Amino acid sequence: MSIENRLEATAKNIEGKVQEFMGNVTGNPQDQAEGQAKQAEAQFRHTVENIKEQGQDDLSSLQNRTEATTKNIEGKVQEFMGNVTGNPQDRAEGQNKQAEAQIGHTIENIKDNLR
Repeated sequence: MSIENRLEATAKNIEGKVQEFMGNVTGNPQDQAEGQAKQAEAQFRHTVENIKEQGQDDLSSLQNRTEATTKNIEGKVQEFMGNVTGNPQDRAEGQNKQAEAQIGHTIENIKDNLR
């Protein structure tokens, strides 16, 4: 849907540029103004699509961070239980889960910095 909306906005922008140009050539202020209005509408449509995409990226990031946080908590609990019971395997698995969680958060931080 987003691509279709962007294509329509681009077509509206081109239409507006042509109409504004023709208004300039013929000296018709109404065509100039209508052409500029079409270009403004196209810009608005592109902005709406940008906001939609950002919202989707934010939701995905939130889901990934939630999963990483859950994994971190699981790892802390498993490491703690390994310490309590003296089970080195549980300790190690808990530490591994915490490390995986940290990697997940680091990846999301990098994505945020790239945006």
